This record gives sequence, structure tokens and C-alpha cells, in this order.
Amino acid sequence: MFDYKLARVEKMLSRLYSRGIFKDKKVYLFGVSENTRQIVQILRTYQIEPEAVLDNDKIKQGTYCSGIPVGPVEAVRDAENQQNMYIVCSLYWREMTAQLRDIGIKNKNIFMMYEEETLSECIYQAVRGKRIYERLTARYGKLPVFLCPYTGTGDIYLIGTFWKQYTEKVNIRDYVFIVISKACEKAARLFGIKNIVRLENKVESSYLIRYYMLCPEKGKITILNDSWGEIHTNPLEWFRGYKGLEFMQIFRKFVFDLPDHVQPRHPVFENKDSEVQEFFREHSLEDKNTVILSPYSNTLADLPDDFWGELAKALKKMGFIVCTNSSGETEPAVEGTIPVFFSLDTAPQIVGRAGYFIGIRSGFCDIISGADAKKIILYHARERFFNGSTYEYFNLKDMGLCDDAIEIQFDKSDEELFEKVIDVMKHERR
Repeated sequence: MFDYKLARVEKMLSRLYSRGIFKDKKVYLFGVSENTRQIVQILRTYQIEPEAVLDNDKIKQGTYCSGIPVGPVEAVRDAENQQNMYIVCSLYWREMTAQLRDIGIKNKNIFMMYEEETLSECIYQAVRGKRIYERLTARYGKLPVFLCPYTGTGDIYLIGTFWKQYTEKVNIRDYVFIVISKACEKAARLFGIKNIVRLENKVESSYLIRYYMLCPEKGKITILNDSWGEIHTNPLEWFRGYKGLEFMQIFRKFVFDLPDHVQPRHPVFENKDSEVQEFFREHSLEDKNTVILSPYSNTLADLPDDFWGELAKALKKMGFIVCTNSSGETEPAVEGTIPVFFSLDTAPQIVGRAGYFIGIRSGFCDIISGADAKKIILYHARERFFNGSTYEYFNLKDMGLCDDAIEIQFDKSDEELFEKVIDVMKHERR
């Protein structure tokens, strides 16, 4: 969900909550998507846990979205119950709301979170973007401006792995590098990128993109993405996974126009020994005997809390210290584990010192991919990313990020995956 749309949705949900609309309600969301995951995160700040995510895609049914089970619309047994509320936030809202009405759900129980922009809104946003660009040129001069419009730290990390090769290729020594969060800024600093500007408001990124789209000849703006959705004239995303086109091939070519032989380069990690040592002391962790769990992903299918809870119990019985990479109430620690949160500029060093990492595939896996640790990365085998599976498109080995991770696809039962992970950990422990 684009940042300006997310801001609208946050306000809508806040108003509903303040009016008591959610009280004693069962909440269902329609459609597995990034939009849905972001709404789940917002609802959890109000201690609201949705019942299920509904989706018509049979491949997605039986998986999990932010730990919430995904099922068909028909699985809602008491669809006409007035205590149920259904949240829709999708480009396909017309079809979705019609389908809900067809099974007897009344309009008053359907809450639309998707809004189309008017032409005047687009022009207004472009004008705001022009002002932001003018502020940048007033401070830095008319330098090339590179915009990273995403909040995903993994994306920024991947930009960094090619940044030196790219700037040498285009012979750019000075530039402005724009990010939209503090975490993204820290990921960029791992690579010594200079003139990093963090926008005060994430929505400003959308304003800059509107200005870029309406007046491309006016400014020196480059969007560092292979197919950003706001640039709706770019159809490249539909080639993702087509005939084996995996992430790094498309990313390297269409973001940087670098030849195929150029490989991503991890940064030279700073010596953070004293900081990492203090972190381990503070949380009572043990060198080379700590497992860091990473159960959350903003993009890909994940696993239920029960799986992670049982896994944590088994690992503790094996003698490991077990902790969860947790950012707070929206991403709570797995039950029975130590909640930890650390800066991205120390993440590879902390994972390396811990010795073990088990996580669902996410951008965080990109950042710790160069860490000297036993890494187990999990992918849902049936989940698709455009024309390929998520494993085919995002596995760390084919992306050139590391060849020592154990990457497991799961499809059958949580019990089978549980046994696979435990077997790997037993083998690595020997």
C-alpha cells in the first residue's frame, strides 16, 4: 500500500475504533496482500486479532498471512452474523464486495478501505513533490536524486550491494540518496552511501513520485526500483518469475543496467564487538549457542504462532538459548523466548555471534545473509510471486547473497516442517 493510502487507512481504522465499531466483533479481511498485512499490523496496535483472511486463490488457502489462517469466503459459516465485519482494501473491491453480498452479508458489515484518486489529488501531490525537490536542490544543488520509495530494509540492503558498481559505471561521485525510514537509513549507511536524506513523512515519497511522473524532464530523479506500482506505466512486474527470471536478474538489469556477471557485494561490517558483547550480556545470550527466530514477513506467507512456539520449546530442550527478533506489540516475541530488538547496522554481527538463525523469508534475511552463522530460511512451496514460486524468485543462493543457508520449502503440515528444522539443527549441533 502506498504511503499516502496507508495514512488514510490508519485514520479510517482509528475513527472506527474510537467509535467502538470493533467492540465484540469478529473481523475478517478479504485478500492476501501487502495491504492486508499492513491493516493487520494496525489492528494489532488496538489489540484486535482478525479471525481469518479470505481469499479466492486456492493456492493461498491453507497458508497464513501475518500468522492468520487463510481460507475461502465459503468457509465463513455464520456469514450473516451481524457481529461479523469484513474489511476490503483492494483494487478489486467491486468484485469482492459483490461476492460478499452474494453470500448474504449486508453492506453495513462491509468496510471499504480502498479509495481511487481524483485528477486534482494527483496534481496536488505533484505540486507538493515539486516543493520537496526544490528544497533538496536549495540544499545540495542540482545533484542527481535517487529515491528508494519502500520501507523494506531488505530492498535498501540490496541497493547497497550494487551501489559502488553502479556509481562507478555511470561515473557519479556526488548525489542525494532518499529513504523514508530510520531503519532504511541505517541499512544504507552500512555501505557508506553519502548524502542520505530521510524524509520527514513517508507520504512525501509519493509526492516526489507524482512530480517525477508528471514532470520527468524537470528534475534529476531516479526511482531505485525495478517496477514500482505507483509508476503505473511500468509493466515489468508481470515478467517476474517468467521462464526463470528471478529477482536478482531483473533487479540488476532494470534498476542499474549492470551486466549479468556483476555480483552483489556485502559491506565490510564495522567492528561492533563491544556493542554486541554488551547486547549479549544484557539479554543473557550465549555465544554460538543462541537461536534467533524471525517469524515475520511483510510480503510472503508465514507460519502460525503454534509452530514457532513448539519449535522454541524443542530448541530449548536441546540446550539452545532462544530469542525472537521482535519489534514490539505488532510483532511480539514467540512464547517462551527472549524478545530482542537490535539496530540493522549490528544485525549481521549479532546473528554471527549468536550462531543460529531460523526465519521465514523476509527482507531481514537479505541483511543477515552475509553473517557467519547457521541460517535456515523457510518458504511456503505453494506460494507464488507473479510467475514463479517465492523460493524460485527469492532464494538467497540464486540471488548471489550466500551459499551456506539451508533453504527449506514447506507445503504439507507444520509437523513435517517442524521435524525437518529440528533434524537440521541436530545435524548442525554435532
